[in-house]
Amino acid sequence: MAYCNTQLKDLFTQFSSSEKGLSSDEVTRRLQKYGPNALKRGKKESLFVLFLHQFKDFLMYLLLFATAISLLLQEYLDAIAMLSIAIMSAILGFVQEYRANKAMEALEKLSAPHAKVIRDGVEKKILASELVPGDIFVLEAGDIVPADGRIFESYDLKVEEASLTGESVASEKNSEEVASEAPITEQHCMVFMATSVTYGKAKCMVTGTGMSTEMGKIATSIQSAGESSAPLQIKFKQMAKQIGFAVIFLITIIFFTSLINKDPSADMLGFLGSMLIFAMSMAVAAIPNSLPAIVTISLAMGAKVLAKKNMIIKKLPAAESLGSATVICTDKTGTLTKNEMTVTKLLFGGKVIDVTGSGYSPEGGFLLGGKEFPPKEAEMLFRIGYLCNDAELSEEAGKRTVIGDPTEGSLLVLAEKAKIGSDYKARFKLVQELSFDSERKRMSAIYDDPSKKAREVYVKGAPDLLLEKCDRILVGGKVRKMTPADRKAILAKNHEFAVSALRVLGFAYKTVESSKSKYDIASVEKNLVFVGLVGMIDPPREEVKDAILNCRKAGIRVMVITGDHADTARAVAEKIGLYQEGDVVLTGAEMDKLSDEDLADKIERIRIIARALPIQKLRIVDALQKKGHIVAMTGDGVNDAPALKKADIGIAMGITGTDVAKEVAEGVLADDNFATIVNAVREGRDIYDRIIKSTRYLLACNTGEVVLVFTSILVGLPLPMIPLQILLMNLFTDGLPAIALGTESADEDIMTRPPRNPADHPINIQMLALIVLFGVSLGLGALVLYAFYFKATGDVAYSRTIAFTTLVMLEMFAVYGSRSLSAFKKLNPLTNKFLVFAITMSVGLHVLIVYWSPLQSVFQTVALSAKDWLRILALSSVGYFVMEFSKYFIKSGLSKKVNT
Repeated sequence: MAYCNTQLKDLFTQFSSSEKGLSSDEVTRRLQKYGPNALKRGKKESLFVLFLHQFKDFLMYLLLFATAISLLLQEYLDAIAMLSIAIMSAILGFVQEYRANKAMEALEKLSAPHAKVIRDGVEKKILASELVPGDIFVLEAGDIVPADGRIFESYDLKVEEASLTGESVASEKNSEEVASEAPITEQHCMVFMATSVTYGKAKCMVTGTGMSTEMGKIATSIQSAGESSAPLQIKFKQMAKQIGFAVIFLITIIFFTSLINKDPSADMLGFLGSMLIFAMSMAVAAIPNSLPAIVTISLAMGAKVLAKKNMIIKKLPAAESLGSATVICTDKTGTLTKNEMTVTKLLFGGKVIDVTGSGYSPEGGFLLGGKEFPPKEAEMLFRIGYLCNDAELSEEAGKRTVIGDPTEGSLLVLAEKAKIGSDYKARFKLVQELSFDSERKRMSAIYDDPSKKAREVYVKGAPDLLLEKCDRILVGGKVRKMTPADRKAILAKNHEFAVSALRVLGFAYKTVESSKSKYDIASVEKNLVFVGLVGMIDPPREEVKDAILNCRKAGIRVMVITGDHADTARAVAEKIGLYQEGDVVLTGAEMDKLSDEDLADKIERIRIIARALPIQKLRIVDALQKKGHIVAMTGDGVNDAPALKKADIGIAMGITGTDVAKEVAEGVLADDNFATIVNAVREGRDIYDRIIKSTRYLLACNTGEVVLVFTSILVGLPLPMIPLQILLMNLFTDGLPAIALGTESADEDIMTRPPRNPADHPINIQMLALIVLFGVSLGLGALVLYAFYFKATGDVAYSRTIAFTTLVMLEMFAVYGSRSLSAFKKLNPLTNKFLVFAITMSVGLHVLIVYWSPLQSVFQTVALSAKDWLRILALSSVGYFVMEFSKYFIKSGLSKKVNT
């Protein structure tokens, strides 16, 4: 149904709504009637289907095939055992995937889109899915439209509707109805779900939700198109496939070698069947098919940890990518600083006035040269700050907060301190607002003053840019022409305020024609009367100084890109230990004058870019990436979106960030705190370390198993283990500890290493040397005892039990050596409870297999004596030391320190 031609009065009646919004009770009723404001998604997989998916794996097919052959050979015990192992493996995979899915569902809820609505006459923020027809919602620049709606109040609203119409140029919107047959591209009084507001603000009434929206009709979604595979996961899949081919080649050799050496009197069919089962079991055990799963689970669990630390990861690969960042490009206000503005200095009529008080408390006064200054003299300054303002002051539980921009909130507090402004809302009537944008760095508001029968425009913005639009100045209550000396004096005070770490705004006004109904920026923001400067302090966050130091130790450069004055940015940077001798400070205008080659030459020395435009962030990212840097970029505005998308890791601000910025970013900073980014980098590095620990251990164990079997055949010994023993080791002895290593705490030196190169393969030459060294040591160690017992006793079952047990215990000792990437690091053996549990389970099960008669018959083991155990443990303890010494092969790659 078309609502674009319905008069607003009739529309409110039709939806039983009003400008004050719906009541909470009515919303509950409508939510039950219309359902949530969400597009229908594909049917969610049932738990049973998820379980069945665990069997859709090449190696699982091998295991089931081996089970079938065992049945054909009437080896029913082996068949039951293999099938049990397959089911247990599927259960383990199911639990892991279920937990990972649950973790990602929790993160999706945290990053769900929100909407600002008016209900019961009060503006509040809700989940967009809770909108119902008839709701009143508020839009401003940077918002993503949460539902289809009819505009009934707007100020210079522009909406980019490319996702719906394909038209990249933003559409101008207003509240005037149009013909019902007008196409969507001409319905200027309507806004549509999933489009984005690029300019202005508006109030709208919901006319359609969920599948009743235009987006619903064409079955698109505002959600991300799908989950991409982590580059690390792809590399591990490729590596697992390559190892798989190598293992199959080795097993083929083992198969034919055994065939050549077989007893001529043995039954050929039975022998071939047994060897085929053994070969497939060996393949299942040796091919590291669980590696991609370990990567996925580690990333998902890491993302969950990051969410608890206020970094919400939207795209799974970013969880690990954070750890490889070499440069962090950050905003200043609210990220490095608290974003709790307090006005402390005024320039009015050529005089500097000190303002007392702190925070958002209205307590405070005005001093000129240490003496009280009558604030009524500067009434025009306070008026501009109060009226050219979109913020509101709120008080809850005795604490005052600002709804909106903290800078604007401090201007409301300033007027309160002056005991001015209580009658402004009743006295002045807003005609039009020309919203702030990052290019002109100004905001204008046009008001009627009925008492004076005058219409005036009030302007606030960056002092240096505002002065360019002023030709007059207010001094001593009179307006006169501005002189070059005036400009010079104002800029000098602006510099003086800025180098004291004050954020400075300039104020101006002028009278405009009252006959117009609509004004444009070009005509309004010129020939202005300059009124004064306001300097406010935004103190640095206490934790930022340590975070900057940690970045320096970790070899990560921090670059500040801010819209503030260069002097202000430098002063703050010096306070937090970021700016040092030799660092370069550029303005956006100066950067524009540089060619791409010149920028590339300077980029390594640039610490601060002040007066920067969001579009310039894109060029900065490009210059850094061409130098080989991995760039993490923060942003909050609509115009930051291209840079966030271009950066290796785009991070949107959770508090001040617009919906558009959050949509394209890979992560959302819930508390807008720079220290949280650094903590996230630490967690990203730890995620990678945990994956490497698990991988190294798993591959080394698999290598040991292959070496034991292969060398036994080469020296003419019987097979050292039966297929069931090999499969059990793969599931429990290797698998459980490898997963438990993923919960190990970070190494202490994790933030003193240089960032790793993401292009590097996770298993490099040094790591491969470690794996081979340990794998060969493990396999040969088990072979020594196996050969000794077989030569001494000739009992195959007894000797296999010795080899089986030795291999298990070698791996248990080795897993403790895998807890850290640093050699001989002192660790409490009980701190990782998951690892203790995994080892207890593995050893406990093995003891049952060796001593409990029902399992002895299944796994063909015999009971071992205390003397046997002493020999096994003495040899197995070597596994710990071999793993520790082998770390020196990768010491230069992973433990390299960064010079501070």
